Amino acid sequence: MAAAALREQLNALLSSMFASGLVDEQFQQLQMLQEDGGTPGFVAEVVTLFCDDADRIISELAALLDQPIVDFDKVDAYVHQLKGSSAR
Repeated sequence: MAAAALREQLNALLSSMFASGLVDEQFQQLQMLQEDGGTPGFVAEVVTLFCDDADRIISELAALLDQPIVDFDKVDAYVHQLKGSSAR
């Protein structure tokens, strides 16, 4: 019974996140992969990897943009890398 209530809360939270644009179809695809593969924690692992990569890329961008002479080719490469990580 407690598991059903938690599942209902999770579904309500995910519906709210989907409606507000915090998650999209890609997140739902990750959930389906997790359910089909039976790998608990798969979604959490993928999201964690994305956040770690995004943090690293943003730090690199900040360092590049803090230089007196900005190497815009490098900035462009990092921006494309970040965009590619989050693209639909």
